[in-house]
Amino acid sequence: MPDLTGQLNRTSSYATSFGGLSDIWRCIWHKNGSNTQVAVKSIRSQALDEKDVKKKNRRLLRELKVWSRLRHDNIVPLYGTVSGFGQFVSLVCPWYDNGSLSGYLESHSETLSIIRRFQLLSDVSAGLQYLHSCSVVHGDLTGSNVLISSDGRAHLSDFGLSVIAVEFVGMSYFTSALNGTVRWIAPELLAIPEEEGATAIPTPNSDIYSFGCILFQVLTGKPPYYEFKRDAQVVVAISLGTQPSRPELPVIFDHHWSFIKDCWSIKDRRPSSQQVDEYIKSQLYFLQHDTSSPD
Repeated sequence: MPDLTGQLNRTSSYATSFGGLSDIWRCIWHKNGSNTQVAVKSIRSQALDEKDVKKKNRRLLRELKVWSRLRHDNIVPLYGTVSGFGQFVSLVCPWYDNGSLSGYLESHSETLSIIRRFQLLSDVSAGLQYLHSCSVVHGDLTGSNVLISSDGRAHLSDFGLSVIAVEFVGMSYFTSALNGTVRWIAPELLAIPEEEGATAIPTPNSDIYSFGCILFQVLTGKPPYYEFKRDAQVVVAISLGTQPSRPELPVIFDHHWSFIKDCWSIKDRRPSSQQVDEYIKSQLYFLQHDTSSPD
């Protein structure tokens, strides 16, 4: 995996955006005489001694090596790593001008047709199935970790990083959920572990729950649990077994709502990523060939 240290220039003195556990920098990569816009993601952490930093960097690089080998149209490519943006090595990926799925839906929700929405969902389901076929669990599938390219395609990013970030910062999923991802996290990951110090580990089943939340978000233009303004309220709702409520508007067709509920069922009864991808693509095919459906 290439070390791009010394090949990047920051476009500003400060990070462009801040995630729950990381910072994003917009940079220019000087490559073979041309300039390419890239995003540099650095994992935030508390102060560590040099020995601990080296140990965690080795762990991070092992995980990133898996990402660097992945090749799929709906997976954000990892160009390499870079030092100098924090205590740990940082990731270098393409810069997506259309930003995240959440931001894209906020900006375009009024104009997106049902076909266009299912095209986005088809991209997400295809990327997720590919990850699972490579024995990779995403672990943090949210509207912020799906990026939209200039041609309007959706690409999955940051898979596997949530577990590392939680380890590095030394917190549980329950605590990290309050950093803005709780609306997409499977309930079993928020359960208080029986053993002290143990932490819940994401699985393909928990990814499917999160996909159900993405499906909800794309069809409605609203995040799951939109009726609650604060994430702490969402945590309480999940602890009580309350699932996101079905909005009156926009209308979600019964068969789509039924499939969302399947994704939110108890973990052993959720569909596989292959079944999810087949369902989404069958719905897209039907919409594209239904003469009564709006474009």
